[in-house]
Amino acid sequence: MNKTRRYIDIYRKAVKSLFLALLFLLIVTGCGQNREIVGTSENGGPLIDLAKLKNDNRDIFAWIYVPGTSINGPLLQNADGDDSFYATHNVAKEPDAAGSYYIEAANMSDMCDFNEVVHGVPTEELSKFLDRSYFEDQQYIHVYMEGNSLIYYIIAAYTRENTRLLEQYDFSYASGCQQFIDEIYSGRTMSKNIRPGWETGLEPSHFLLTFTSDDSDRQIVVIGCLIGDAAGKIDREVDWGNPEEDFSLIGWSNP
Repeated sequence: MNKTRRYIDIYRKAVKSLFLALLFLLIVTGCGQNREIVGTSENGGPLIDLAKLKNDNRDIFAWIYVPGTSINGPLLQNADGDDSFYATHNVAKEPDAAGSYYIEAANMSDMCDFNEVVHGVPTEELSKFLDRSYFEDQQYIHVYMEGNSLIYYIIAAYTRENTRLLEQYDFSYASGCQQFIDEIYSGRTMSKNIRPGWETGLEPSHFLLTFTSDDSDRQIVVIGCLIGDAAGKIDREVDWGNPEEDFSLIGWSNP
């Protein structure tokens, strides 16, 4: 397998937001003091004690926040591998039709996958990003983790066939990543929003976060690309090999 290590790129567009991320990193990690989870910063972002949150529910691994929207809450991954659990349960693991923000077991909670697919954002919230004016106004996704703070720049929003992304594309290979990139850039329609300056340039070596709707005939996706990594922890090896060849070597067929 031909693998190339990818290092973090910080785009000039995000200098101001990166500064805010560093500020949040200090808030999240603190100085050993016990802070409450509630409260807001000067720019309206949440003040979070992730350690306290994780004591209440070990499935919580981050907090996700999109300024100017209602997206603001814990991000979870079910420890038992039940990808449907948090679709119908809240962060206290109580039955709740509203569910929670969560990722599937196929994604890594260290946010080092090519595409972290986040479920649980209401369809009505994601549909707002299909409006060009709203899309232009909402630019950043913040993810706060213990010891790190990430910023994703929202680069695309559109509707697509309602399929499971992590099943349709094999993101463990560069070829699967490229297929999703090709989807983002193909089929330009009035309902597809692409951030100016991002009409090209995505590569399998980037890191994406994708919000996806779960309760409609047509799936809505809102996609952000990592531009800020305060602690410099987000990295991975990109596998440029051929998945068909790799499967054949061990006697498997690629489904």
